[in-house]
Amino acid sequence: MYSSEAGIWFIPTTDGASVLIKAPISSLKALSVGCSFEVGIGVLENKVCVAGIIHDAPDTPLIVSRPQAHAEEHQALIEVLSRGAVHFFLFNEMDHCVGWSSGSLASEGSEQASEYLQPITKLYTGSVLEFGESLLDIFNEAMHDNSTVAKNPELAAVKIPVKLVDWHPNFLSYVGMGTYQTVQVDHPDEGGMLENSVWAALSSVYPAKLYKSPTVENGEKTRELTDVLALSSHGNILIEAKDLAMLASKGSRVHSRKVSGVKKQALKGVAQLVGAAKALRRNCKISSSEGKVLNVDLSDQLHCVVIVSELFAENWDEVYEAAVAAMRETGDLFHVIDYRELVALLKIARGYDGTLQTLLKKRLDHVLHRQTLNVRSRQAPDSSA
Repeated sequence: MYSSEAGIWFIPTTDGASVLIKAPISSLKALSVGCSFEVGIGVLENKVCVAGIIHDAPDTPLIVSRPQAHAEEHQALIEVLSRGAVHFFLFNEMDHCVGWSSGSLASEGSEQASEYLQPITKLYTGSVLEFGESLLDIFNEAMHDNSTVAKNPELAAVKIPVKLVDWHPNFLSYVGMGTYQTVQVDHPDEGGMLENSVWAALSSVYPAKLYKSPTVENGEKTRELTDVLALSSHGNILIEAKDLAMLASKGSRVHSRKVSGVKKQALKGVAQLVGAAKALRRNCKISSSEGKVLNVDLSDQLHCVVIVSELFAENWDEVYEAAVAAMRETGDLFHVIDYRELVALLKIARGYDGTLQTLLKKRLDHVLHRQTLNVRSRQAPDSSA
């Protein structure tokens, strides 16, 4: 799970089997308030693919899929299908369990999937590299189709409706030096929870100089400088966290509206960071939320980072141009990423702030070269970084 951006896992437990789902926090929020959910099972030749289908937008559900190639997973999947009612555990981008729920799978689809998986002894086990990208592409295409059964004659696949009941959110606390932040996936202050999540992700990298909601004095007025400020000898990072509210909509907002909302938030974040960067360059008085005056080394370029809840694979030209214009205006470095990308960068950096900032610069080089925000960072299989 640690190396996967998202997916679904069927695991054996002492009382039978359970299901783990890893997905972006925005989709997990939609699940917590009752959006529709399905489990997808597919068998091509003797190879198994599994998927979780989260209907967090009525026209474009999120499908998290993966090949399954371990005997114990096959056994656990059969156990889940035979029981019909099991526990589902939800994990966010940081691999932390944000909550769990009891769930019941529709019996008709479960019986059909069980037939596809027989005989279990002949199902493939071994390296997932043997699957190839084409097999997962065929499976994903079947999962995107509106019908419950695959149309590809080579693929035996079915989508099983799941009813999740009795949602139990976990109350997560992240402790730093002299302070702490809490995260709860279904908390009504969604923006505050994303800010806390960003702080939690960075707290081990900047244990002594990470500040949430620092303030800036401009004349007689005091206002928030930025959502999160990280200070380091390698450079400083200013972060604006912009969350897409999911709890109130309960997954009813169509995809185009979600994208439009994220773009507006990203543009607002860029504008706010321009103001924050200029305030620092004017040597305005900066203080922590507790009133401690902060000394900020301005010898290096600032990393100004807008973090949105989810950066969809769409056209981001307007936001890209705004970020480029902000760099020209301030002379600092501007990034627009989502929370998943932040966690990916932190995993590659392995807790080193200097490495993290080097990665941010390299990533920005790719963004500027390709002239798009649609850039994803992944650890190379043989990398020792």
